[in-house]
Amino acid sequence: MANIANVTGAGRGIGLELCRQLLERGYTVVACTRSPGSEELDELKRRNEGRIHEVSMDVADDASVAAATERITARVDHIDVLINNAGVYPKDENGLEGLDLRSLGVAFEVNAVGALRVTRALLPLLRKGDGKRVIQITSLMGSIGDNTSGGSYAYRLSKAAMNMANRNLAHELGSEGFLCLAVHPGWVRTRMGGAGAPLDLAPAVEQVLQNALSSGRRETGGFKGPGGATLPF
Repeated sequence: MANIANVTGAGRGIGLELCRQLLERGYTVVACTRSPGSEELDELKRRNEGRIHEVSMDVADDASVAAATERITARVDHIDVLINNAGVYPKDENGLEGLDLRSLGVAFEVNAVGALRVTRALLPLLRKGDGKRVIQITSLMGSIGDNTSGGSYAYRLSKAAMNMANRNLAHELGSEGFLCLAVHPGWVRTRMGGAGAPLDLAPAVEQVLQNALSSGRRETGGFKGPGGATLPF
């Protein structure tokens, strides 16, 4: 049975590199994108015909996720690894008084609720796979214990919620042999991370996959970073 991975937010940045490296590892990949038409993803599809399937999915929309799930089910009969990578980072705030409360809703809907929405929709396919791995691409900015600077309310709160959702999933699905893991890739040089980020994309994603694919079932519910470091919640 072929190893199959599903990646959300796959059109660019970390998501696209996850697809590329998973293909190199021999996986068949379902690449979920909110806005189809990425030239880099199209090129990846051309070079890996039959091994990567692009599916339109807005993780913040129930109908979109339901429709995407139907299309995914028509293409693959199981999923071994789900990587909830789709995310937003609202940056238009200026402290509490300048905070646009609507940005909180957007961040939660994508970063936290979106991950749960996709996991629930794809759970029947995940149950049919041998891997049973659900990975949340989160951030150390969602750590309460590590927060020494404040700011970035929408992003921090939504990623903290994602981390809690992951721990809940670990409790609920652990008896079925699932590994549910929150993984911080580090501050990576992407469009979201910005040009000043210290980490190159490819090695950062390699570390993400090392955590995602090599962690043992006993580590379910954990929060890990580069090098397998255990991070504070």
